Order: sequence, then C-alpha cells, then structure tokens
Amino acid sequence: MEIKPETFKSTLPIQIRFGDIDAMGHINNNIYFSYFDLGKTAYLEAIKPTAMYWVDKLMVVAHIDIDFFSPIYYKEKVSVDTKVTKLGNKSGVFLQQLRNVDNGEIKCRCSTVFVTYNPDMQTSAPIPEIWKETISKYEGLEL
Repeated sequence: MEIKPETFKSTLPIQIRFGDIDAMGHINNNIYFSYFDLGKTAYLEAIKPTAMYWVDKLMVVAHIDIDFFSPIYYKEKVSVDTKVTKLGNKSGVFLQQLRNVDNGEIKCRCSTVFVTYNPDMQTSAPIPEIWKETISKYEGLEL
C-alpha cells in the first residue's frame, strides 16, 4: 500500500515505556492511541495564543480511523506528527501519524473526528472563531 506523503508542522518525539511493549516485542496497538493523545496535546499547546483557553469548550472524540502499516519495536525512535485537516461548524478532523525518526517510515496513520462540546450545557457547540482563526493561520490554510 502506498502512503501519501503529508506535511506536518507539529511533531513530538515519543518515549517508549516498558509497559508499552507486548509479548511479541513490539508496541501494543492499544498504546498508539495514547501516543496520538500526546500529539494532540502538543499540537494544541503549540498553537494556542495566550488569550485562548482550551477548556472553555472541550474537544470530544467522535470517531477514530487508524491504519497500521508496520509494527513499532521497543528500540525504535518514533515521533507523532499532528495536523488539523478540516474544520466545520461544530467538528473538525485531526490527521496524525507515527513515524520512524531514523528512516522516515510511516508506521501508522490516524484520522480523528472531534466535536466541540460545551460542558455546562452538555451539548455540542460551535467551534470558537478564535480556534478556527488560530488553527487556519498555523496550518497556512483556509479551513
């Protein structure tokens, strides 16, 4: 399967922990999701202006779609790359991948649909305009 090259501005090196390894000597597939969460957190921290408060509205995961291309082994140096590819009125899409730092091999790629959520009202909510502006500017796109 040919993997379409993507450009990412947000990259976070991942420290593989002992508990991430399964009996076959590679990273358990369930652990990938925690790596993606770390990537999303680093992304949001990197783009937030000082006036932005990320917990005023929350991002709730609505759907995750992941393709595993090859296993990650304990001694590999990997990074999680993260970007936002789509923003709607109340939802958006993160594209992420885990990549071998030494040879650039893409180990897996993940698309996550998030919904903006108002915890006080317990309903979905429009994505704040400041979020849209900040993400669009960071990505260099009209999202």
